[in-house]
Amino acid sequence: MVVYSIFATVSWFVIERVGRRKLFLIGSIGQSLSMVLTFACLLPDDEAAARGAAVGLFTYIAFFGATWLPLPWLYPAEINPLRTRMKANAISTMVNWAFNFMVVMVVPLMITSIGWGTYLFFACTNACFIPIIYFFYPETKQRSLEEIDLIFAKGYIDNINYVKLSKEMEYLDAHGVEEMNRKYHAVEEKQYGSGEGGFDTPEGERTRVGSQSSKGEGVEREIR
Repeated sequence: MVVYSIFATVSWFVIERVGRRKLFLIGSIGQSLSMVLTFACLLPDDEAAARGAAVGLFTYIAFFGATWLPLPWLYPAEINPLRTRMKANAISTMVNWAFNFMVVMVVPLMITSIGWGTYLFFACTNACFIPIIYFFYPETKQRSLEEIDLIFAKGYIDNINYVKLSKEMEYLDAHGVEEMNRKYHAVEEKQYGSGEGGFDTPEGERTRVGSQSSKGEGVEREIR
């Protein structure tokens, strides 16, 4: 727990400098290799070699505390627009705790049944995340929520990969965000019509407000 708390604290200072995407990758690689070290040291069935397995568990905790511990609470809120952020965070939290519960319940049974194979299984599980993060997770460091919305808007309308766009798109100030938002809002209306839901627009642009009628049906009205 001392190692856990130290590296969880480290994440406060590196998350905005290193970036979410890199930390996800570093954490997945480090956790996978830690599990490889753990199961490899258990293979000889020797007490001296098994001490290396404890080292693997400590390095796993260190990598997890600095990366995968804070990131799942932060990243979903950043990549979701305002209209879905609350529900998306609720779903991500529910899934997070559901799998935490599942792991806690099944790991003792796995260790009893397959021994070192438990750690091999989790090494592979962590490794499976690496290509998913590399190809599908855009970087959000040092960007405002409005800029992140525009990465997805521009990527969708101009058919540009979100990961590539997050690297190449310049950082915008408030004026740049407003100008770019206005541009892509106009393109969206031209392509899909004003009745379609779009991304969040700055104050002064047309805003859609969803409300519930007395019969429970969704009502959309436009205000200026």
